[in-house]
Amino acid sequence: MRRWLLRTLLFLLLLVVLVHCSSRTEAPPLPPGVKKEHIRLDLAGRSVSLTLYRPAKDENAPLVVVAHGFLRSKRYMAGWGGHLAGQGFFVVVPTQPAFADHELNGRVLAALVEKYREKRYVALMGFSMGGLTTLLATTHTPVDAWVGLDPVDMNGQGKVAAAKLKAPSLLLLAEPEAWNMHGNANALVEAIQGEKQLTRIPGATHLDAEWPTDLLGQLACGFVDEKRQQQFREKATAFLKATLLK
Repeated sequence: MRRWLLRTLLFLLLLVVLVHCSSRTEAPPLPPGVKKEHIRLDLAGRSVSLTLYRPAKDENAPLVVVAHGFLRSKRYMAGWGGHLAGQGFFVVVPTQPAFADHELNGRVLAALVEKYREKRYVALMGFSMGGLTTLLATTHTPVDAWVGLDPVDMNGQGKVAAAKLKAPSLLLLAEPEAWNMHGNANALVEAIQGEKQLTRIPGATHLDAEWPTDLLGQLACGFVDEKRQQQFREKATAFLKATLLK
């Protein structure tokens, strides 16, 4: 009995170590002049952890709020934060507080926009579930642009919000697969009545839009490819520059 218990404990310990190691992420170095700050704010009744990425010239720089995907956190979008700040944007990357209450996360993101809007142009950008929650946020606060990084919808919530979207939008889609709900972002594309751009990245996996990602996610969702990742980054950056840097 004691030997069986010891083996079980050793197995669980090994499993914890493997999960920890395979879920590690490594964000790229910050571009020159970009400053990063970790803070916590009370937003929509929740305590929210977020990271601010300030560009070298921050006077009324356009604001981009970047939302992570399901079961993720702000560290999985840190690459986007540093990169976009290096391109002249003031970027805020939160850890969304609710596990599956997408409406609450949307209200939190909207409150975050109101916190930092000032005289700035504003964009919301979200990956996967973050695409849904940023869409829901646009029903609570006006924005100047929305970017969906292989977004997903749940129970038609995103489709309803997309039909109300007035701001210019960009949707960057991977190949249909289980992790993007078999490409159900197509319904969002159809629902958006305003100005929209759509790009499908050939051969892309769901996690090609996340930056950085981890080994555990790739084992589940498919391995990323540097060239496909670069397409997501270049197209999103070009759209935000054209829309917000006026």
